[in-house]
Amino acid sequence: MSNAMSPHPLPIDLPDDFAQTRSASHSVKSDMPPPPDVEPIDHHGPQANRNTQIPHGPVDNIIAVIHFLSRVCGVASASMFGTAMLIICQLVFMRYVLNDSTVWQTEAVIFLMIGATLVGLPYVQLLRGHVNVDLLPLYLKRGARMTLAIVTLSLGMAIAAMFAFYGLELVIEAYEGGWLSETIWAVPLWKPFSALPIGFGLLFLQFFADFLSLITRRSTPFDIRDDAF
Repeated sequence: MSNAMSPHPLPIDLPDDFAQTRSASHSVKSDMPPPPDVEPIDHHGPQANRNTQIPHGPVDNIIAVIHFLSRVCGVASASMFGTAMLIICQLVFMRYVLNDSTVWQTEAVIFLMIGATLVGLPYVQLLRGHVNVDLLPLYLKRGARMTLAIVTLSLGMAIAAMFAFYGLELVIEAYEGGWLSETIWAVPLWKPFSALPIGFGLLFLQFFADFLSLITRRSTPFDIRDDAF
């Protein structure tokens, strides 16, 4: 009866004295515990701090710049592959539709495909796209796995640096000697040869970024969880 006479009628399932409670105008508070499948969210716990506090410093800036260069190499490599495909289509149209001779298309496609493969090396390493066998790292313990990862990255940096050095030496020699391709197009060979030091030089930087991430615990060896075994 009092519920019907109230100036602000309450729902029929609420008691008449609900309007006199101090928290009635704000929210319904209950002393009952939450259901067992509801876990309260701790906004101040260690997990929240780990998600919100991202380490930032000189090492992160170096790694970010190298990753950016690797992504640029990926875009350049994809563009070179796409350009080579368009040139192949133009070659087929010229030769088999217009019955015309081609002069530069075949050589351009060869140089673009080789150059795209070399320039794309750091981007593939960034994505961990190179062929690898991780059976041995999976069965190693954490310390041995870290040692193997350091040795592997060090060997990768050494090989990439060697190819970049001798590739640069080849480019300089071709430029100073005026080397030309033995075709009608007569391309200066230092231009296609430059993909060798560029690709392996940036691959060295990507290996170096992976090495920095590994020794500073920003990544795990071979991207395997520490608790895998």
